[in-house]
Amino acid sequence: MPRDPDGLDTAARALGGAVLGPREITAALGFDALAVLTPAEQAAVARLPFGAADLERARAAGEMLVLRLPRDPEGPLTMLRLAARLRTGLDPAVHKGVGYLLRPEWTIDDQPFATEETCTAGWCLVGLDETLNRAYADQDRVLGPAPPDRPRRRSAAEIAFDTLLWERVHGERLLAATWDWSRSVSTDQGYAALGEFGPHGLRVIAYSRAVRFGTLGVCAQR
Repeated sequence: MPRDPDGLDTAARALGGAVLGPREITAALGFDALAVLTPAEQAAVARLPFGAADLERARAAGEMLVLRLPRDPEGPLTMLRLAARLRTGLDPAVHKGVGYLLRPEWTIDDQPFATEETCTAGWCLVGLDETLNRAYADQDRVLGPAPPDRPRRRSAAEIAFDTLLWERVHGERLLAATWDWSRSVSTDQGYAALGEFGPHGLRVIAYSRAVRFGTLGVCAQR
């Protein structure tokens, strides 16, 4: 079992156990979560980048703390690879074609955000509330500026990692009735959205930046 990074026990207590750390990920995926990281990545995640004030703010906002991995022992941990390791999680419909209105149908099997994109190794705090019923640019304005290496909007791979592992570890389906709109671009130049996580699994679609509706929002990260 991997050694916990400095500060993780304190963070877990502060957040009421709302954590996906090395132990939880190791148990869920069946390999040592820290052993797949490079020495530089291991050094970067050895200490939490959040102080007491950050954790208090996270507790008040209902955020969760997540350690993300870019790979498993066999190679890049893409959305499709993660689903294969878990043997469940994605709605089978994502392999049969999705689309809306006049946009062409596609499957995630030919989408780079599902077949190539991976998470960056590191810790993030993720909000569980969504910024709903706004177009993409309006959502970005609400989220506010962020450094390039820590974007406020999650990628499709990050949403899948956080959501599927949270369900496996904590038995709770996040995004059960809503969608998280990612920063990942689809081949038809939409932006991938993941959500409506029901009994059949997590759904995946892509929308143009002009779309807005009441269950499409952003689970912001920092």
